[in-house]
Amino acid sequence: MTQRKNLIEQIDGARLARQIEQLSEIGRTPQGGVTRLAFTREDMAGRELLRAWMREAGLEIQRDAIGNLIGVLRGKNPDAPVLACGSHIDTVINAGKYDGIVGVLSAVECARVLHEHGGLNAPLHVMNFVMEESARFGAGYGFGSRVMEGAEISKQELFARDRSKVLMARAIQELKGWETGSKIATERTALQAAQHDIAASRYDWSRVRAFLELHIEQGPVLARTGKQIGIVTAVAAPTRLQILVTGEQNHSGATPMSMRHDALAAGAEIILAVERIANEFTAPPVVGTVGVIQAEPNVMNSIPGRVELRVDIRSADAQAKRECAAAVQRAIQWIARKRGVAVEVTILTDEAPVEFAPDIVNLLERVCAAQNIDAVKMPSGGGHDAAHIARVAPAGMIFIPSRDGVSHDPREFSSPAEILCGAQVLLGALLALDTE
Repeated sequence: MTQRKNLIEQIDGARLARQIEQLSEIGRTPQGGVTRLAFTREDMAGRELLRAWMREAGLEIQRDAIGNLIGVLRGKNPDAPVLACGSHIDTVINAGKYDGIVGVLSAVECARVLHEHGGLNAPLHVMNFVMEESARFGAGYGFGSRVMEGAEISKQELFARDRSKVLMARAIQELKGWETGSKIATERTALQAAQHDIAASRYDWSRVRAFLELHIEQGPVLARTGKQIGIVTAVAAPTRLQILVTGEQNHSGATPMSMRHDALAAGAEIILAVERIANEFTAPPVVGTVGVIQAEPNVMNSIPGRVELRVDIRSADAQAKRECAAAVQRAIQWIARKRGVAVEVTILTDEAPVEFAPDIVNLLERVCAAQNIDAVKMPSGGGHDAAHIARVAPAGMIFIPSRDGVSHDPREFSSPAEILCGAQVLLGALLALDTE
């Protein structure tokens, strides 16, 4: 126990803080945030810096066909079940500098300490998943971890385009071209190439003892209760809808109000319906958000004739989420009939909430108790890579506080002391798993 305590105290919080600041300079925005969207040049630059830190920590770096990075620390017993940990370094637009990044860099720091002190009995795999955030292409979150999990990736998702009309399948090949020197596929061949790479990137989770992800909470529970650590019991999952509203584009001055079929006005009513319906689900809670609005022709003197909305409905309770999504779709149809517009609703993703392995949750409780850390068990409202991994291997999550619960915003902040505490719990858990 004394030796384990001494190892945990070797985590260098100052180095972690420096690395977080360094990484946040890649994709820095004028507002003080970070934009490092998946498969972009900023993402590539961040990955190169991460590779350098992984090598310095003694890790052997592997890259799968879609770009997931795995830093390997060989164990004393190469046949022992693998221990794995990690997160992501891609961001949303104008993000904070802690979401995902804390988990990856803390995992690298744990590997560094272990490498410098003789390693583990088991092999350790430190993972950086590509495109955890759905900000660029708007489909399901956790693309890289879903691929490694072995989940089916639809053609519809691969055909998604970003705001610059870049095809997602093409973007995957562009990253591969930058990093491996391979020929970048045209759009015509990108889909086939991406499907081949996805199939080749499935990871063998049968050899894994446990996967752990350290993450900022992205909510207010820890900050308001004063708890140091959240031990995550379950992760809410999203149902995401694309709603296309087609009305009648016309002159904004010459068309009487009674004769209009305003697609944007119908869209506004749909937005309010999503908010109202989600508010009706309190036990268990459901949240509903309309995060995308695109109106055409988007000029002041024309009545909008077409509007696209994207809706995100989440809950840790599958039945409540299902009922909320069904109620939203009924409301959409009612609004369309009332306003004389056409609507087309497409389900982009419909994922099931995930519970983490009870033995991992219990182990994290014991680790926190051994370090005299005030911890609380809690669900996660946000989605994380660990939720995908939990479908195929024992998994768990460690939360640290996020000031005022703010995330996906430049104001996002976790203190160096909070990050150090989370990294020490992560290392303590890896050591405990290695001996159990």
